[in-house]
Amino acid sequence: MINSLLITTGGTISCVPTEEGLKPGLLGADLLKYSNYWCDVLDFKLIDSSVMTDPERQEIARLLWENREKYDSFVITHGTDSMAYTAAYLACALQNFDKTVVLTGSQLPMVYQGTDAVDNLNLALKTALTGEYYGICIAIGGRLLPAESVTKMETEGFAAFDNVDKTYLTHPIPKPTAKAEYLEPKTDMVGVIYITPNLSRGVILSYVAMDAVLVLLLGAGGMPAVCEAALERLQAAGVKVYIKSQCMYGKVEEIYAAHSGVKKFIPVKDESIEYTIYKIMFDLE
Repeated sequence: MINSLLITTGGTISCVPTEEGLKPGLLGADLLKYSNYWCDVLDFKLIDSSVMTDPERQEIARLLWENREKYDSFVITHGTDSMAYTAAYLACALQNFDKTVVLTGSQLPMVYQGTDAVDNLNLALKTALTGEYYGICIAIGGRLLPAESVTKMETEGFAAFDNVDKTYLTHPIPKPTAKAEYLEPKTDMVGVIYITPNLSRGVILSYVAMDAVLVLLLGAGGMPAVCEAALERLQAAGVKVYIKSQCMYGKVEEIYAAHSGVKKFIPVKDESIEYTIYKIMFDLE
């Protein structure tokens, strides 16, 4: 028999109407009343995921690590706004984690008519209780999406998430053979620079105090020459410069003459922005 633990963190799935608007209010036992499954419950917090901080993500990672001997799998209910960030954090913090961890949430509260919350929670619990998908994933919109490449695509539709490499979990993921490790970030000094045609040299150089920057380039790797020169200055000052396309799908490539910066900096392939940020913070090369 597989032992599973439901960890609740709030989010839309647990929201109830109040005079001030929707607020998380349902606990794990309340959510399970709408499900076809049952498991142990640990109510972590009742918060909107847009205000969740990395220290709280670290707490969740520790809860998983500290309970790994007691449980075979975990389900985490979470707000959708930052669920991909939490999944990415956990995938970096829990290396070779030999348990199933499924995050889920919803676009409408569980108490609403026609909500997607019931289906999403049942998919997450079913996945956790099969014990066939080792590692971290998100269950939403009828799909399982791996933590390394999942990102939120829209604010309203039920199929709110997609993968940057267009792949989904459709077959069991084998148990890792390497020893599981719990890691903590090496730095939080990681900036994100979104290249625009009018981005100034001064804005880029203001990131000189960062340990690293993730630069989101135009198309397959283009940027104005002034931006490329400024990034070279950052790199010379000791800042690691990672590059990724602003496009949802595809990678940076040295196709055009204007893409000379691609060979100067560190390219990112088939990973979400969320995962890349934490991969850099955890110094996972």
